[in-house]
Parts: sequence; structure tokens; C-alpha cells
Amino acid sequence: MNWKTICSPIENKGLKIINFRHENNAYLLKLAWNFAYSNKHWSFLLKVRVLKSKYNFRMVYRSSSLWPRIKQFYSTILDYISWIIGTSTFINFWNDKWCSTTSLANIAGLSNGISIPDIVSQF
Repeated sequence: MNWKTICSPIENKGLKIINFRHENNAYLLKLAWNFAYSNKHWSFLLKVRVLKSKYNFRMVYRSSSLWPRIKQFYSTILDYISWIIGTSTFINFWNDKWCSTTSLANIAGLSNGISIPDIVSQF
């Protein structure tokens, strides 16, 4: 009996048992996402212990039973993360806080009511 037989639906002569390898990988992917983007204490502590920067790992760190597995999926998270804006019905590009605690309008020094086309037309 192989995994395909065990995990197949009953109609296909399987036992309908979940594939634990896939299930484990899904949980590790979720852990990697939380490690990369959450503000939880465990995430901060692990980042301090194992990262030099967002993309560079320390060569020497204290041993961890989970880190080697999270590390595999951390790279996947960073490689495939992207913003999908869609129709922008609920998104204000200039005034929403994208990647910091302030908006792009504040960073660029734009006051309310002034848009980029207005500024560009002045030049």
C-alpha cells in the first residue's frame, strides 16, 4: 500500500486519510509566513537569533528543532509574496500605510488634495 492508495477517496479504493507530509508542509509554510510577517514575540526572538538581514541567515546560531524546516519555507515566502490590488475600490494608494507606520503621501511630503500629476505638471 502506498501514499496514493491511502490518501485517495474511498470511491477510488483509498482510505481517504490525509497526506501527513502535505499537511506538515502546510503548517510549516504558515509558520514561515508568521515568522516573516508577524509581530509576535517568538517571531522577533527567532529573527534576532538567525537572521543577519531579511534575506541573509547567520551562519552560526543556537540550535533549534524547527528553524531548519521553517528556513526552507521562508525562502518560498520571500520569493512568491506580492501585492494584489485589484480594482482599488478600497485602496488609497497615497494615504494607506503599505510598509511602514506612515503613508507614501507623508513620506513624499504631499499635502491632502495634491496628487502626483499635479506636482509633475508644475515642472
